[in-house]
Amino acid sequence: MSTYENLHGKRVNVVSANPSNPGDGEVWYNSTLGQLKAVIATSAGAWATGGSLPAARQYAGLAGTQTAAIFAGGQSPGSYNNNNSYSYNGSSWTATPNLGTSRRQATMMGTGTSALLAGSGTSPPSTGITTVEEWSGSSWTAGGSIATLRYGNFSGGTQTAAVIAGGSGPSDYFDDTEEYNGSSWTTVTNMPGNQGGGTSGADLQTDMYCVAGGPGNKTTSVVYDGTNWTSGASLSGVGRRGTGGAMATSSSPGFITCGESATVNPISVTEEWNGTSFSSSTACPTAHRDQATGDGGTGAAGIVAGGYASAISSNVFEWTGSGTQEIKTLTTS
Repeated sequence: MSTYENLHGKRVNVVSANPSNPGDGEVWYNSTLGQLKAVIATSAGAWATGGSLPAARQYAGLAGTQTAAIFAGGQSPGSYNNNNSYSYNGSSWTATPNLGTSRRQATMMGTGTSALLAGSGTSPPSTGITTVEEWSGSSWTAGGSIATLRYGNFSGGTQTAAVIAGGSGPSDYFDDTEEYNGSSWTTVTNMPGNQGGGTSGADLQTDMYCVAGGPGNKTTSVVYDGTNWTSGASLSGVGRRGTGGAMATSSSPGFITCGESATVNPISVTEEWNGTSFSSSTACPTAHRDQATGDGGTGAAGIVAGGYASAISSNVFEWTGSGTQEIKTLTTS
């Protein structure tokens, strides 16, 4: 019988713990677990079901990653505006201190322990909120207020170096762009046109990729480099607004999912960004719109939460992009 050494010219290393940074195709035996492990790249984007939210929400804010996220605000079946927040550890949600102000259509950026909520609204009547809140990992405190009343805006960066752009009010979309230095906001170069309700979630203040949204149901994208705006790539398929997803940077893996098109509301269509172009990928398990969006991780490991399906939802879905390296257990079957 052929052995791994006969086939590949080297032996399988025996280790007591998985390597901290294994390379693609690397194989080893974990003696502690008694399992043969390997790094295998995914061939296609895939969805998995995450731990459900404690309460159904749409129009909420989300920041962080698949294994360390913070979720806040939103609309529930019984209330247009909520101040609840919850942290996520990769499998379950835990109630955390409430926001200072109940709000919906919130956008967030940053990490699960250092997040910024900037841009949101309240209803009825529909109006934007300028007050900003900062999450420390244990509590919410007031940050510097934004200049333009808006909700459903694009957002990116960190708690101390953030950018927001576009969004809408009760009767109009905006092109206003503002940057945050950790204490105050400065008005900078406007977007090329009025736009909001799409997907962004940039990790950098100097590289925010804003995809789709309204007015209408856009397929187009624009990129902010910290000074100027330029046109980006277009979606390969249907235009949409009310989307979920994450775009870490303009050149890093990303994805956009769900929302509503001109003819279908909601949709499950997902497109993957490889740093150069968008392409059709695996549909979200359930069609939603208005999922918690913001910095929901990256195209390699993203998360979307809540939204509206046939009703306001508590669903959580975790995304793994194509070509993502994962540690797998090898078996003989």
